[in-house]
Amino acid sequence: MMTKEEIFNAKVGSLEMYGALFNIVAKEDGLDKALKMHAAVGVPEGDKMGKALKEYLAGKKINLTDLNKFMTSSMSGSGLSPEIKEGSKSLTLRFEKCPMYEGLQKAGLDHKTIQKMCAVMSKAEYNAINKYYPELEGKVRFRESAKGSCVEEFIIK
Repeated sequence: MMTKEEIFNAKVGSLEMYGALFNIVAKEDGLDKALKMHAAVGVPEGDKMGKALKEYLAGKKINLTDLNKFMTSSMSGSGLSPEIKEGSKSLTLRFEKCPMYEGLQKAGLDHKTIQKMCAVMSKAEYNAINKYYPELEGKVRFRESAKGSCVEEFIIK
């Protein structure tokens, strides 16, 4: 069985290859088209998360305690180790290390482009999740620099 670090590193390598492809598409067809195509990748990811959360809750109403347990379990299995804090109406995940950021950076993408990629992908994912849970709002505060951390927040409206 792979350790969290091995899983994380494998994801970084995969995302480095994905970033190289993104660079080619952006050069051939323009950044806007590449971002649109990248955002489309977020739809099945969000759908997968929405379905998994629905299965996990097994008919229960969405709540922060169960959302926290779900996120902790799913993040652990994917090599991520965010700091998770439960607020009164929100769950906040702080990522010091991100395989997407590291992989895309290794592929030669700059901070600003990675930020745009994160924004369009996150929006697509949250829109897909909202088909299952319209009362759940997601948002990301992108890292200010390569050495910073990203913060993802899920709010139950």
